[in-house]
Amino acid sequence: MTEQSVIDAAIWADLLESIGGDADFVAELLEAYFDDAPRLVAVMQDALSAGNADDLRRAAHSLKSTSASFGALHLSETCKELEDVAKAGALEGAAERIGQITAEYNEARAALEAIQRGFQHGEHPRPHSGGG
Repeated sequence: MTEQSVIDAAIWADLLESIGGDADFVAELLEAYFDDAPRLVAVMQDALSAGNADDLRRAAHSLKSTSASFGALHLSETCKELEDVAKAGALEGAAERIGQITAEYNEARAALEAIQRGFQHGEHPRPHSGGG
C-alpha cells in the first residue's frame, strides 16, 4: 500500500492545520503514538490471554481513536471491529484481529514516518480521492 492508501491525507492535513503546521509538535504527537500503540497491542494480547473482554475493548477503543486522529482509517476500523467483538463479550477471532491490527499499525507507522519526513522537507500531503 502507498502512504496515501494507508493514511487519509485529508485527515493528516486537517491535523497539521489544527496545530499550525508545527513540525516539532507533530513529531512529539507521532512519537507518543508510536510509543503508545505497541503498548496497547500488548494490553490487547494480555487481555485476550486472560479472557478479559473489558480490557481488550478499552485498549482497542484507545487505539481506534488515536489511529483515526492520524488518518490511519483502516487500522481504526479494524480496532473498532475488535472493540465491538469484545463489547459483546465474544473473544472468538480476537487473536486474528490483533494480528491484523499489528500488521496494519506497522504499515501506518511506516506511512506516517514517510509523510512526516516529507513534511519536514517542506512537502505537504495532498488529499487523495477514493473511499479509502
